[in-house]
Amino acid sequence: MAPLLAAALVMAACGNDTEGPGAAAVADPTETVDLGSIPAVVTATPVPAPSTAPLAPTPAPLPELLIWPRFEPEAWPRTPDEAAAGFAQHVARGDRAAEPRPAVQSETTATAELPGLSEEGSPFGLATTIHMQHVQLGDGSRAWVVVSAQSDDIVVESPAVGELLNGGTVVRGAGNGFEGSIVFEIEDQNGLLGMALADGGSMGENLPFETSVPFEQRPASGDWAILTGYTTSAADGSLSALIMLPMRLIEGS
Repeated sequence: MAPLLAAALVMAACGNDTEGPGAAAVADPTETVDLGSIPAVVTATPVPAPSTAPLAPTPAPLPELLIWPRFEPEAWPRTPDEAAAGFAQHVARGDRAAEPRPAVQSETTATAELPGLSEEGSPFGLATTIHMQHVQLGDGSRAWVVVSAQSDDIVVESPAVGELLNGGTVVRGAGNGFEGSIVFEIEDQNGLLGMALADGGSMGENLPFETSVPFEQRPASGDWAILTGYTTSAADGSLSALIMLPMRLIEGS
């Protein structure tokens, strides 16, 4: 029994030795923690991603000179396609004009191509390019208006906008039409003021032209009118080429 008792005493002594290597440390219950030594955890504020949605274009005021609609209509066009379709129907020879192709919009402007119309009623080529502008009306609503119509087949070099002479004007440029014939008209909101023919090229070849378009009556508005030039198909009278430019009488005319 003596050896066993001695071994037990040795083991008890080793178990109580807290200074030996590998012994577990016992925390001092009176120890305090320095809060300043704990690193702060910073939570990053999320930054919203930049919006990819396109900004709505800011409309311009209604221009003083435009070709359609010039006066208060029952309903102003609200899209470029609506404006182009309305122009083709009410201005560009009605049922003898094709349906415009979808408009191409950029900022506050847009363009739409109006093709020619074959004898079978199929659209082909390009009769005119319709130029439109996004505007703000007097009541604050927004609309699209047609500010000009231009064609590669009838190019007017003069008169420029704002150079229309009262009593008549000389139209110069280059163009082509059936047998070289191009019709020019000056009109206001009440209708035709003057008309003349110009001789240009044919078979798609533009040649220089010059013609005088007289008009004795001053436009009903007092100072503005529209210069129109067009060519038509010999087969059915449908539109082949069209230009329409807003004009203003110059001072002293």
